[in-house]
Amino acid sequence: MDDKSPGGWGVFAGLMLIMTGTFNAVEGIAALTAPTRLFVGEEKMLILDYDRWGWVLIAWGVLLVVGGGALLAGATWARVFGVTLALLNAVGHLTLIGTQPWLSILVIAINIGVIWGLTAGWPANRAPAQSAPA
Repeated sequence: MDDKSPGGWGVFAGLMLIMTGTFNAVEGIAALTAPTRLFVGEEKMLILDYDRWGWVLIAWGVLLVVGGGALLAGATWARVFGVTLALLNAVGHLTLIGTQPWLSILVIAINIGVIWGLTAGWPANRAPAQSAPA
């Protein structure tokens, strides 16, 4: 295994970031197309109207997918980026817990798994690749 490969927990975290990014993008598409099915409220969610909130969720979902892809590719910056994205995504879903409790709890739990996988689950130091004697 080479030095840049993410390992088991890195692959897990990358796939989970891609999955939560997809969840956010689908939420954004739903906010754009059918806001009455997705959110509870008069005409605004938090401080934005549904169209802007939908585009924010789509852009955030794309950012999460990019972060997950960078983790799977073994980019050195992706570990800190992934932890930051997962933390912000979990906090963001706390704001939605009143309108979508089960989805918010699921996404927060996935983000906790991503943070754990990128911090405690990441191998501290990998043994260098042993070459066979000639």
